[in-house]
Amino acid sequence: MKAWIGTIRYYLKQFIELGVLLLGVSVFAEILFVSDLAFFGSQVTKNLVALLNTLVDSGIAALIVILALMITYRKLLK
Repeated sequence: MKAWIGTIRYYLKQFIELGVLLLGVSVFAEILFVSDLAFFGSQVTKNLVALLNTLVDSGIAALIVILALMITYRKLLK
């Protein structure tokens, strides 16, 4: 059972790392080239700015959520 959980954890780490990498590449490509790239989806930076504005409006609850996500992310990548 431990081996099975270890395998799932390994693939979950790889999936999260791939998602973060794709997000970074899409933001970089959108800023560098054009605002609408067909391959990376459209308006990634606008969506990120909207998300950040929503979190800023939420106040302390958003801070708690961000800290929880950071702690979870760091534990997954160890």
